Amino acid sequence: MHPLVRGAAAAAVFTALGSLDRRAPPATGQAPVTAVRGVDGLPAPCLPGTLPEGPVCVRIPAEDEAGRLRLEGDAPRPAGRSGLVADRISRRPERPADPAAYLYPIGGATRPPRILGGLDGRGDLPGVHLAARPGDKVVLIALDHQQGPAEVVLIGDLFGPTVVTRHEVVEASRKRTYLLFHGRLDRADAALVAGAKLEAGAVLGFARPNNGGGLVEIYFEARQLRDGAALDPKKLTEASVALPVDVRDVLPLRP
Repeated sequence: MHPLVRGAAAAAVFTALGSLDRRAPPATGQAPVTAVRGVDGLPAPCLPGTLPEGPVCVRIPAEDEAGRLRLEGDAPRPAGRSGLVADRISRRPERPADPAAYLYPIGGATRPPRILGGLDGRGDLPGVHLAARPGDKVVLIALDHQQGPAEVVLIGDLFGPTVVTRHEVVEASRKRTYLLFHGRLDRADAALVAGAKLEAGAVLGFARPNNGGGLVEIYFEARQLRDGAALDPKKLTEASVALPVDVRDVLPLRP
């Protein structure tokens, strides 16, 4: 055999032998397999202190991180492209936890509405869902420690037909501004106009009709306006403008 041919053959043999000790690289995006064992005794796909999330390993927050409360000035977590948020400032401990202790835009002082959801802070929206009778009036309420009349900020399509009102409140000698969102209405009151100053009890709108005679839903939400934020009606749900709060922090107590 020609010397050049023998050399090429030998090189090919050595290359093949060397590739036997070489481990195949992991596939792109594949979580590394470690010495950690799962409940079935097989290798776990993630390192200790992490959990698999699709093709990656996500770190488990430490106990002090998971229990840390969000401060009032922290921006809430966006919930989607709409600019709405799911997080909110939690109820203050001195405020009653019982939802029946408060007045709402529907129901009146003697008939508290049924809470359909949202008071526990779960869901895609930070407000609460109230049960109403078809055609019920939705009225303005004066917030706890409110100063002066409320102002109509928006009449339009936000959470369905929606009326937004602005309320000035004094808390611990500090003046704050809150926005109340009255959504999923059938319609706003015909006499209502943006910029109007209203007293408690003024009619804002009406619950939807229901041909079946069952209850319908009203969406109700409260937000605290950030200091120095411009009150642009097109940006009322942005976290840079106002922070959602638990409605029990601002609602008046039932007499």
